Amino acid sequence: MTAGISLECLSRQPVRPSGAPPLLFVHGAYSSAWVWDVDWMPQLAGSGRAVHALSLEGHGQSDGHSWLAACGIDDYVGNVRQIVATLPEPPVLVGHSMGGFVVQRYLELGHEAAGVVLLASVPPRGLTRSTLNLLRQAPDLLGALQLFQASESYHPQAEKVKKLLFSNDMSLEQIMQWGSRFQPESMRAIFDLLLVGLFTPSALSGLPALVLGGAEDRIISPTDVQETAERFGVEGLILPDLGHMMMLDAHNAGVLLRIQDWLQQHWPI
Repeated sequence: MTAGISLECLSRQPVRPSGAPPLLFVHGAYSSAWVWDVDWMPQLAGSGRAVHALSLEGHGQSDGHSWLAACGIDDYVGNVRQIVATLPEPPVLVGHSMGGFVVQRYLELGHEAAGVVLLASVPPRGLTRSTLNLLRQAPDLLGALQLFQASESYHPQAEKVKKLLFSNDMSLEQIMQWGSRFQPESMRAIFDLLLVGLFTPSALSGLPALVLGGAEDRIISPTDVQETAERFGVEGLILPDLGHMMMLDAHNAGVLLRIQDWLQQHWPI
């Protein structure tokens, strides 16, 4: 991470402070902070919780688009640290996909958090298994993803985006509306996620943790979800009718309800 860079951070505050720790959302690859603010951030703030969502460097309105290709996972961890330092207390970190792996790496390095929620997270051993599964089961989808990575002007057909990222109940019209907001990802970060499988991950138990996956996710399998959950000493939950982009999917309200119930158990308001 380049020191002192400007990072986009969307924030919503409750009308009345609740005393509960703030939430900090960390997005996955090819997206930015906006994915959290479509539905979840307004609802969580309305229920009394302070919520923040950063765009990692080279994403959204953050600095770094010109050097995105050089950004690795540890650079993204530095982004999380930069935003956490501005908060009044350690947050509950909510990470999706690649962002879930960034959160795991942040904790692995000994940084503080009140708790952690991981959604369709890249598992501790990385993306190698997921990539091979996708290559066997849907090589056309993997090819479309590679074309998008190679050229920002290429946008996959909505049908392919739906098959890769969303559940069967998601409308093509909604996917087309959001399609222009996705962006290429750092290849260095992708390589980090592929090569991490060479190392044995350490346990991260002892922290309140919620680990969720989607039954219709073509990228992160139930096996991946359980591997992540085991690292935290909890049981992973696979939710029905959900694809990979669960915060935007047609049934995202059910995911948010799970998160709210878990938050209420640990930090009632």
